[in-house]
Amino acid sequence: MLKILKTYFVPSSIVFACILIVLLSGCNQDRTNTPLNAEGGLAGTVTATAPVISNSQTPSVIELTPTLEAMLSAADDTPTPEIEEIEVAETIRCGSKLPVISVVKPSINDLEGILLPDSLVPDEALPALRRLIENPGSVGLAAFEIGRESDGVFLNADAPMPLASVVKVVNLVAYAEAVDEGRIDPAAWIPLAEMDRAYLPGMDLGSHRRAIRALEEQGLIAGEPPATPMEEIPTMMIRYSSNAATDYLHLLVGQEEVEMTAISLGLTSQTAPCPWIGQFLAMSNHQRNGSNIEAVRAFIEDPKSYEVEVMRLSDSFMNDPEFRDQALSYRSSRASIQVQSLFSENLNAQASARDYSRLMAKIISNELSSSYTNILVRRALEWPMIFPDNQLLFRVVGYKSGSLPGILTTIYYAERLEDQAQVVVALFFRDLPRGTYRNWRQSLPHDVLARWLLSDPEAISEMKKLIGDGSN
Repeated sequence: MLKILKTYFVPSSIVFACILIVLLSGCNQDRTNTPLNAEGGLAGTVTATAPVISNSQTPSVIELTPTLEAMLSAADDTPTPEIEEIEVAETIRCGSKLPVISVVKPSINDLEGILLPDSLVPDEALPALRRLIENPGSVGLAAFEIGRESDGVFLNADAPMPLASVVKVVNLVAYAEAVDEGRIDPAAWIPLAEMDRAYLPGMDLGSHRRAIRALEEQGLIAGEPPATPMEEIPTMMIRYSSNAATDYLHLLVGQEEVEMTAISLGLTSQTAPCPWIGQFLAMSNHQRNGSNIEAVRAFIEDPKSYEVEVMRLSDSFMNDPEFRDQALSYRSSRASIQVQSLFSENLNAQASARDYSRLMAKIISNELSSSYTNILVRRALEWPMIFPDNQLLFRVVGYKSGSLPGILTTIYYAERLEDQAQVVVALFFRDLPRGTYRNWRQSLPHDVLARWLLSDPEAISEMKKLIGDGSN
């Protein structure tokens, strides 16, 4: 039997009074604190600080809601939620409802000979546009105004592409639905040690520790042992892209429930989201005899073996102290770039740009399973309203991005102030050369291109004219 720790909570009576409208976008970005991996290694799906319209500095503190202030004032008296170890059947596996590998590859559209207009897009976006034109089969794009999808621009829009951290939106919706149904209490205090059980240093560009520091700065960690409110964990997952926080919520909600959420959202191209810790250990771990790259190839040939192994490794790392110590001390735990790229291209969760653009349209249109679910999801996705300059262009923006070797992904929704249009963009790049990938993680041309499509009322039609028959 496998053992997974699961937390039981009493349903909360707290209901959010309003949606926090937050936003990000623009062509210039303050990258003072951009997380980078100087070695060019696995980014763990952490991405740069959210794009900002101007070069204004990021505000240091988000004001606490009255609910949180009251919780913090009574933190010392707040009991730590009881953690009960439960047994689950050995048949638990990633891919219980969804496949773990997509057999569909992007079509290659002929965009040869297209010339870049001098002033079509911001200069910062030109590398991404050039890549799209020269290597169209490595790009998935879907962008449209809600209510005018037929006028949108699409490129390989139905081909499954590696998602990196963009898939965390599925985890977010699964969490929100669990809260709405009373299975998770957002006011419960969660020991940080519980999330740390899923934390593998060196595989997330420090995102989890940055999220912890942000909570400390805001006074959102208290008690002994140190704990934070459950409702802050989605922020750790979405804003800071903490894989440890993601895996905590993933296993709390349950593998099957996460996959069922993807199905209920209509993500017809979605492959199974698996725990991040198991993915990283599947690439390389202290128990393996033989080549890491051959092991990954074997997983690709036999997805069923991967489905079981990724869950076994996740469970062992989190619940077996000896295994965890050995995994942490294993000097070669960081797989080579070649192994990481092969794994990420084939075994990381995939879905199409069209599916995720429609998901973002569903969220901004408040069409999730309930109004409270929508509030919780939008509260997490729309955090960048803290940038005052962004408010000059949009009423609201939701955002998530992702990064894995050779893979950069971005999804947006927004409502523009200029024309009140609601717009969604999903832009996925794969097969990026190592140098390009490392450079783009700093300069973010793919994100600038996505934000141009989001913010300029003429951008979608201009892009459609540009790529012509490349649209599909």
